[in-house]
Amino acid sequence: MSKRWIFLGVGVAAAYAAVVAYADPMLLVLVVFMGLMWIVEPCAVVAFVILVYAIATKRWLRPPLLLLAGVFAVAGLMVLSLPVNQFIQERSVVAAKAYPATIAPLLEQYRRAHGTYPTSLDQLPTHPQVPRLLRTPFGYRSAGDHYTFTFPQPGGLIDVWDYNSETHAWHLST
Repeated sequence: MSKRWIFLGVGVAAAYAAVVAYADPMLLVLVVFMGLMWIVEPCAVVAFVILVYAIATKRWLRPPLLLLAGVFAVAGLMVLSLPVNQFIQERSVVAAKAYPATIAPLLEQYRRAHGTYPTSLDQLPTHPQVPRLLRTPFGYRSAGDHYTFTFPQPGGLIDVWDYNSETHAWHLST
């Protein structure tokens, strides 16, 4: 096997992993469904027809079997990407919801020193890494006397999670 094929395989695997990890769940469902319907299903039919022809003519069976195995491997990876993506998104939500409790002492320390909460987390001398879902312009907001964290529900159309420092609770707005 040449190095070119190895690099191609590693590149495809990295792209697949990035899509599964960071794609919006609703978009990924659409892509997987369309991919299965428009690409994998016709390829499987063609591979099956070639296999039947090879069996009927007593020709070499290896190429159609390899093609069929490749089609089913791609289909399996596409279907497997849905639960993996859901698991990753659920972990991202848990990390984002846990972040206010982690950073609250630093925000309180800043408020005691300056009289108000910072307008940006970058104003804190140090802070833990901000979770992926909170890395938006509206992830953290401060009105001076209180602060909020906001992030969209992965896979939701208009669902948004809101945290208010006055109530110390998360609320899902739909």
